[in-house]
Formats: sequence, structure tokens, C-alpha cells
Amino acid sequence: MGKDDVYEAYKATLGAKIIASHMEAVNHWTLSREELKNFINEKGISSNVLVPDDGESYSL
Repeated sequence: MGKDDVYEAYKATLGAKIIASHMEAVNHWTLSREELKNFINEKGISSNVLVPDDGESYSL
């Protein structure tokens, strides 16, 4: 999924928490964590789209 796909998923599931994982693995390197974090901040959806760092976990 690219950043636009993440945004479409957000719009389709308003109110849901989306956790974007497996970032920066060899087979997913077309979109970095930093790029996705910047994108979701620009769109104002950072409270619903979470981008964990390696080893980070969430309690929802």
C-alpha cells in the first residue's frame, strides 16, 4: 500500500484506528515511515493512522 491507499482506507473506515506496520522492510521500501508520518500529519489524520517504530507497541 502506498500513502494514498492508506488515506483511502482511512476514509472508508472513519473512526477506526489504522496501524501501518512492516515499514522499511526490503519488500515495502517504496514508502518510508517518515514519509508516511509526514503525509498523515498533512492530512490531519495522525490520531487515526499510527506508524509504529521498530519495537513500538500500542494499547488501544
